[in-house]
Order: sequence, then structure tokens, then C-alpha cells
Amino acid sequence: MPIINNVNQYPVVDKYWGLVKRTLCDVFQEKIDSADTLRKEVSQRPADEQLQFYHAEPLDIAADLAGKRPDKGQVKEYRKLADQCDWR
Repeated sequence: MPIINNVNQYPVVDKYWGLVKRTLCDVFQEKIDSADTLRKEVSQRPADEQLQFYHAEPLDIAADLAGKRPDKGQVKEYRKLADQCDWR
């Protein structure tokens, strides 16, 4: 099992949280404060847990923070936003 010394090995942390925030704001019309709180909590977890966290799609994290399940239109809106952000 590989040893992870630093989560910064995950190359797109800032981009990830930027997309979570934009999704909260643009897709779910929610404030972004909860994303900042969660980011801080995640950053305090062990590096391997952080790396595992970042395998979740930003839409799923934003939806959890908004307390909503995205409908088809919101998923479509997210995909367009993700493309604009050059997300995968």
C-alpha cells in the first residue's frame, strides 16, 4: 500500500473546491460557506482519507452540502459548468 505524505499530491484540490462552490452557487442557488467549512474539516483528516474524499464528484459534494438531490436539469447544468472549468 502506498504511503501518502502530502495531499497536495492530488493535483487539483483548489480546482475541485472551486467547482464545488460554483455548483453550490450556480446549480443549487446556495451559499458557499458550507464548502469552506467542509474543506477545512477534510484538510484535517489523514492524507489517505483526504485522497479518498477527492474521488467523489464535486456535484455529489455540492448536493450533499445543499441537502438536495440534483434533478436531470441540474446534472446537465453541472456538466456544462464542469466543462467550462475544464474538469476531467
